[in-house]
Amino acid sequence: MDVRNQSDHAARTGAWGDALAAEDFVLVPGAELTALLPAGDLDRLANGWDRLELDEALFDGGTYRYRRYGRLRADGDSPGHRRFTPLPHAPFWQSAECMPDYGGRERVFGAISDETLLDPALLGLVAADLSVVERVTGHRGQWDVGLHMVRVVAVPAEPGSPTPEGRHRDGHDFVGMHLFRRTGCVGGESIVYREGRVPVHLTLTQRLDSLVVADTRLTHEVTPVVSDGMTGVRDMLLVDLNAT
Repeated sequence: MDVRNQSDHAARTGAWGDALAAEDFVLVPGAELTALLPAGDLDRLANGWDRLELDEALFDGGTYRYRRYGRLRADGDSPGHRRFTPLPHAPFWQSAECMPDYGGRERVFGAISDETLLDPALLGLVAADLSVVERVTGHRGQWDVGLHMVRVVAVPAEPGSPTPEGRHRDGHDFVGMHLFRRTGCVGGESIVYREGRVPVHLTLTQRLDSLVVADTRLTHEVTPVVSDGMTGVRDMLLVDLNAT
């Protein structure tokens, strides 16, 4: 796949990777990440969040979260030579140790279409995430990539919870979290916990404001999204990265 400027891509993702290596997380400004993407249409990709399905697997029985799930295999050792292959749709699974509320059960979500999985803007985001984490790991082989398009909705008197399970690990090597939309709401604060250190509180507010975490080395959560008087919406693309 192509990226805009190879040298700029390497410089920016290298700096973010160094920060991730030092702190076990990195906050990436949306404007800087957008500058690295190929000439894909972010608006077109963002429209996909209007076609999500209700997440009927929520352990608390809530009806505030919508999502789709898909998988890619990533091969190659640099953004300009990265190859992505959609993988067959499958249930999503996390261990009971990471997510005790789901007891190790498989969860079935609607599929992200192959067309969306191969959208240039989406692949550009995944390529950037991989460049960041490869700076930490040195791994230049194959990656399994899980993709979650998630919408959390809040209406007056009914907040929506991005992480109803609370403080947790997701059970992956690394996780990228990319904001696509945030309207009509307050809250949604991300909290990063590292052993022996003061928790870090931050809020993604602008399109593509992003957080990449070393999921094996810390825990994290997001506070509820609360309506500011109208229907509040928080759209996220979550990228699970596992070296193979």
